[in-house]
Amino acid sequence: MTPLPTLVPDTVRRLDPDRQWAELTAALTRRGFLGALGVGAALLAAGCGSGSAADSSEAETRTVTTPLGTYEDPVSPKRVIAVDSRLDLEPAVALGLPLIGYNHSRARAWVPVDPTVPYLGEKPNLEQILGLAPDLIICCNAGGDWWPTDRLQEIAPVLTTDFGVDWRENFAGLANWLGATDQLARIDAEYEALIAEIAARHRALKSSTTVASISYLPSDRMVYVTSTKNQGKGLLPTEATLTEIGGRSPSRSMFSDAENGLSLEHLDLIAECDGFMFTGSREEYDALMSETLWSRLPAVQAGHVTLLEGETYYGSVYTVPIVARGWDALYTRMAAA
Repeated sequence: MTPLPTLVPDTVRRLDPDRQWAELTAALTRRGFLGALGVGAALLAAGCGSGSAADSSEAETRTVTTPLGTYEDPVSPKRVIAVDSRLDLEPAVALGLPLIGYNHSRARAWVPVDPTVPYLGEKPNLEQILGLAPDLIICCNAGGDWWPTDRLQEIAPVLTTDFGVDWRENFAGLANWLGATDQLARIDAEYEALIAEIAARHRALKSSTTVASISYLPSDRMVYVTSTKNQGKGLLPTEATLTEIGGRSPSRSMFSDAENGLSLEHLDLIAECDGFMFTGSREEYDALMSETLWSRLPAVQAGHVTLLEGETYYGSVYTVPIVARGWDALYTRMAAA
């Protein structure tokens, strides 16, 4: 947890982290309560403080059961924080939630998040989030400093996502907890139609070829295959979409480590691939394309390589269709070459 130099005295700072958090929560809760009293007084003075249907609806809750337990969350949340920009922010935007901030990394260019919604930083700062007074938090249930669901529950109700399952399972969970079944049905139908269209367009090619999505770290000179099952990384969009389209990727048995990584000297292990979809930056792509050992692969020599520019390693509602269209572009290039 970040240092707390301004909100608690030195005597509290020397206590254990749980005691620090309890003191901080109490301090900010009192501060927020007093601030709310001031706002309420101003509204009453202006003749706007009477009770209304809107006031009661804001307090309305529903009972949900999530991996964190059974508790109440707001029926119409007003201030939502999405902790992970990939698994949490994307569905929150698609569901039209009123966002007041998000974490992990800045939203990808294709995610239509309101530009006024602030990026709060990488790891969630509990003091900062508490001060923003959310009434709902969406957070991947992975634990640790990046996804501290246990501490976030002390601030507001938390709805979870999961790295290990398909994006549609995550989206369905959130939509059902929030009562947004219409949005769920619409988005699911649009995605099913996209996958069916791509699969039909490349029916013959996808069943007779082997393709792979890859990334490259120039500093380590390592190629990573991201379309083959990787137990340690969960279900990646590249793997999930290729499976749904009906395409084939290299067997997991050829990789000796959990990262599905290959040094340039071991690229012969994927030499039988008929095509590659490179995911990452233009600079990383250019660096790999300049490597002699890479240029010797038959698929590279045949021109069966496409670039899907941008961060697609994890993602949800908006990233997955981008990846599916990336496979479409690769199969189209292979058919034309």
